Amino acid sequence: MIKLFDSPAAAAKAVPKGSMRLVIIDGKKITIAHTRSGFHAFENACPHQHEPLHKGTVTPYEEVVCPLHHYRFNLVTGQEASNRCQAMPVYPLQTHNQGVYIKLPERE
Repeated sequence: MIKLFDSPAAAAKAVPKGSMRLVIIDGKKITIAHTRSGFHAFENACPHQHEPLHKGTVTPYEEVVCPLHHYRFNLVTGQEASNRCQAMPVYPLQTHNQGVYIKLPERE
């Protein structure tokens, strides 16, 4: 697990509800989104044509919308709403008083 923020409050200050922020971990670009259900992490490149997803928008339906072709991806499953392309990779986050942590597949 990799620590992203020192506390949930620090995370909320860095990524206000309804917004997204790009982070780079070991050269890997990951977007953190903050929605009404909490924080979500996913690969920054859209699976369709690799547009940076952090430049898109977050919907009230827990989706990120790609700014290029407006594909909508579920923040929990990564699935595109109309199955027009492969799913975006999503990464598990753990949030507790000691901080917000991400688990990447290649790291334990």
